[in-house]
Amino acid sequence: MFTQLFGKYLVEENIISNEENRKLHDQMNQTRVKLGTIAVADGILTENQVEEINHLQTQQDKRFGDIAIELSYLTDKQLDEMLSKQGNMAMKFYQLLNEEKNISMADVEAHAKGFQDKYGFTDKEFEAIKADDYATLISCFAVVRDKLISDLAGLVMRNLTRFVTSDFYFGRMKKATGYSYSNLAGQRAIGENAIYLGFATTDNLDGIVELAKGYARGVTISGSDEVYDAVCEFSNLNNGLLSSELSKYDEFSDMNPPQVFLGQSIKGTAYVMPIYIHDKHVDMVISTDPDFEPGENEHKLKIAKSEIQENIAADAKKIMIVDDSSLIRKMLRQLLEKNGYAVVAEAVNGQEAVDIYPDVKPDLVTLDITMPVLDGVEALKKIKGIDKDAKAIMVTAAGQQDRVVDAIKNGAAAFVTKPFDENDLLKNLEQNL
Repeated sequence: MFTQLFGKYLVEENIISNEENRKLHDQMNQTRVKLGTIAVADGILTENQVEEINHLQTQQDKRFGDIAIELSYLTDKQLDEMLSKQGNMAMKFYQLLNEEKNISMADVEAHAKGFQDKYGFTDKEFEAIKADDYATLISCFAVVRDKLISDLAGLVMRNLTRFVTSDFYFGRMKKATGYSYSNLAGQRAIGENAIYLGFATTDNLDGIVELAKGYARGVTISGSDEVYDAVCEFSNLNNGLLSSELSKYDEFSDMNPPQVFLGQSIKGTAYVMPIYIHDKHVDMVISTDPDFEPGENEHKLKIAKSEIQENIAADAKKIMIVDDSSLIRKMLRQLLEKNGYAVVAEAVNGQEAVDIYPDVKPDLVTLDITMPVLDGVEALKKIKGIDKDAKAIMVTAAGQQDRVVDAIKNGAAAFVTKPFDENDLLKNLEQNL
């Protein structure tokens, strides 16, 4: 966050150009080293141990090093040594300014002081920004009484870094009533209490597109509806992890299907935090107001299902993918077909899956849990009623433990947590086919 904000300041002060700032950040991104790579290169961890930790990160709101220490794969001292090898990002940017732009280190420090003064950062905030310390930053930028809101905001920031990009920064959270937007995509976690998380823009789509493209991780998305779909999935990820990782919020018993609204205003109170991804603005919208409504007229996504694979090999295992998210269906299809499986059908809700199951007769069904019309658990029950030998794997967000247990009781062979780990999914397929 610091290098993005500081670079923007240097551009505004005509110290460097916007093109030069982008080039410097590109150079930084090219030299960033993952802890897992360092650990394997130094002979501290095996590749299998690194894969295990990476997989656990898809299910837990924890850093690589924290998980490695919990598993007794690393000591605190070893982790400190590895972190020092990664290099401090602020100092890396300082060095690039010095070496590439011939700005003396004294002048760099002076510009940093000017940056701190211009934005009114306290010394504590400034040091937290330089260290990309989101735990401290959120307490400074999201000053709200409701800790649930600040906890979710912090989780989103960590997941932006983990699953979208490190090239972002954010502004201060503000309380909003009657917030108007051009588009809003999000989801509500429900139960004893409820919380809504969404992402919106007030003018063009640029910011929400950057969020969607980053989260899609190389899967092609085209058209505004596929963009909204990807952003809904990112909201789903965060709500699920909030429920599963923070036990004090386990009153979230379920999640509503994601929704999209266009050109409307919220009802009730929300907290809005601006986020800038690759310098493109998107607003994070969070509300725990029981009277909160994201909009009145929901925009129904119009996304065509992918063409069914033709000329299926006689020995190929046939899979039906059931998920209301176009992005997840594309991700699953890409992975399955790459590994020799044949996708014989796609369904966008549980009822559609039940209707087409007898016609396609798949060897296995992948089922999301939270879907409109008919959820994955109810769909599984009906499919089992059609074919008692039907095989299904639940591919769903974290935070729905009760629903997963219900699915297992009703015959699901296994469950895989989104964002799914490729090796974990393939292993479960192999074990159940």
